[in-house]
Amino acid sequence: MRSLHLFVVVFSCWQLVAPGRPAAAQDSVSQPPVAAPDPQPQQAAPAKLEQVPWLSYPVLAPGKPMTSGQKFSLYAHQSFGPPAFFSPAFGAAIRMANPPSQYPRAWKDGAGAFGRIYGSTLATQTSKHTAEFLTADAFHYDSRYYPSHSTETLPRIGHALAFVVVQKTDTGGTALALPHFAGAAAGGFVGMAYLPPGYDSLSRAGQRASSELAQIALKNLAREFAPELAPIARKIHLPKIVPAWW
Repeated sequence: MRSLHLFVVVFSCWQLVAPGRPAAAQDSVSQPPVAAPDPQPQQAAPAKLEQVPWLSYPVLAPGKPMTSGQKFSLYAHQSFGPPAFFSPAFGAAIRMANPPSQYPRAWKDGAGAFGRIYGSTLATQTSKHTAEFLTADAFHYDSRYYPSHSTETLPRIGHALAFVVVQKTDTGGTALALPHFAGAAAGGFVGMAYLPPGYDSLSRAGQRASSELAQIALKNLAREFAPELAPIARKIHLPKIVPAWW
């Protein structure tokens, strides 16, 4: 009798777990069968991230080396395109609103002061871009910024900051960013030729060079997070205010 009871219990358990058994009516309603997971799920293609045109390089797709002509085109747009003439005007207006205390009167008040500050900013950025282009072309550096492959915020920030001191080369390798340092030095030290006394010293030039490197870092961060900035820019209609050719 005990053997019969054991057989009934085992048979009942097998009926509950055996595959392919007929499902009870209540099971078919409350617990529909679940499809077995694919042992090798296919990864969906990553969505194409939206870009901000004026934060990217339209010269050539990343991965292909830039020619000297393409590097010059990028340099010409940076140095003589619309931003090269309008951006210094905003900087000069801000500087005149709160000028350094040691600036002479000729650099503080009136149209003449605005022209001097505007010309100073124009000379700084032109010197910086010229030095960057010549160094990149002479030593075969890639002038573009390459975004990080990570999707995490902190690694992307670290990548953007690291791209200040390292750059891609035309062969696809990575090397010390000589164009960035040459450009920062040119932009910082050119002011020694025309800035007022007290601002034409070596220490001031070094401070301006450090500021130029910081600006490169900010631009790298803007380019790194351009896909995230695109919806915000579109929401405030910035692409209409600042077109792609800008």
